[in-house]
Amino acid sequence: MKNRLISSSIFIIIGVLIILFPLYILPVCPLPDVVSMPVDTLNHASSEVAHNGHIHSGTGKIMKCFWTARAEIGIGCLVIAIGALLLISRIAFVRVGLSIALACISLLAAAIPTILIGVCGNEMMRCNMGSKPALVLLSGLLFIVAVINIYYLNKRTKN
Repeated sequence: MKNRLISSSIFIIIGVLIILFPLYILPVCPLPDVVSMPVDTLNHASSEVAHNGHIHSGTGKIMKCFWTARAEIGIGCLVIAIGALLLISRIAFVRVGLSIALACISLLAAAIPTILIGVCGNEMMRCNMGSKPALVLLSGLLFIVAVINIYYLNKRTKN
């Protein structure tokens, strides 16, 4: 019971931090004010978003880091859900499987800001200086804690 409570609490906290870092703690670039855009620009912008994920216009641009933050919200929710499942699961083999899933999810969480979606191209932007390193570190922490939990549960089930 002690391992379930400690490990699931750590996973839930990491999941919450994965959500909070790109949104509030070290936020990514802000979304442009599309409300003030002319209707023609919005219609053109929506077709641009459909083609390449960015709004290209004189009034604003949705940066890649915005989409990275949105994807990390989903990853964080998944980590929280699996952390809750770890808490309620009493079977050690199920907890091993959930921990393996968290180790794999941590790799995805690190790949989103680095390889899959990325962040802004300018190295001086706050998403490059804050959100990206924080998300990579949180992903690494998630991986390490998941591997430690897998090792602990495997050792415990062999005894």
